[in-house]
Amino acid sequence: MMNTTKNSDCTILVCSCDKYADVLWPFAKLWRKFWPDCPFETVLVTESEIEDKLCFDRVIACGVGDTWCNMLVRALDEIKTPYVMLLCNDYYLTEKVDSAKILKRLDDAKRLCANNLRLIPNPSPARARAEKLEGEDNLYRYPAQSAYCVATQAGFWRREYLRALASRQKSAWEFERFGSFDPITAEKPLLVTGKKEFPFVDAVHKGYWEKSGLAACKENGIDISSFKRTLPPFKIKFIEGLKSLIFAVVPTTLLVKFQNRFSLGAIETPGVK
Repeated sequence: MMNTTKNSDCTILVCSCDKYADVLWPFAKLWRKFWPDCPFETVLVTESEIEDKLCFDRVIACGVGDTWCNMLVRALDEIKTPYVMLLCNDYYLTEKVDSAKILKRLDDAKRLCANNLRLIPNPSPARARAEKLEGEDNLYRYPAQSAYCVATQAGFWRREYLRALASRQKSAWEFERFGSFDPITAEKPLLVTGKKEFPFVDAVHKGYWEKSGLAACKENGIDISSFKRTLPPFKIKFIEGLKSLIFAVVPTTLLVKFQNRFSLGAIETPGVK
């Protein structure tokens, strides 16, 4: 049975777009299976209206062709809770969510006055040179204005801060790449857990299935045989592998600043990371 008592401090906001509408049904099925007692209102922001609300309590349709950040800002203006758990529509749950643990992390975010508390260590605290918080339960603080200290990874956000960041950018790419170096990142802590605490996989990347996404569907009896999406072709896999190699060798912040300077790898398609 779905939980009907909603937390007054936080709303879950799932970002989508028309090009990703097909991945919503598996998202919803896995959501219902693995988080039936979700204590938060769950809101979908997308371009077009959908006939079936699926697992969402509310759908905010912004119209075709709007930017990722504009849709995010419009949704945040309709949400009244002080915190938001931001997710993307291709974040597929793979295990039962521990609601008590998630609520504890929300309390941590509030108690530590965090602008963001990320529930997956990506980038890892070691890679990002994050500071371990003494006396806290496996929490680290990302350095302000460092690469990917701002990201669309699953986590809690102070709503006003998230809106301020999104209002300065257009695409999800800009939100992460440019937003990470926005001066307001230094105002309050950007925290991350030392291990993954929200059990999901990133099922789709740049429009193509990830193997983990296909596995999540197969293991849970979700038939996606009619979907037009495929695994990435060799060219895409080669480029992504090369990028991973470069990121493993070159300091991430230096590399991302270079990418920002020359707009390398920019993605403008609404909703696509």
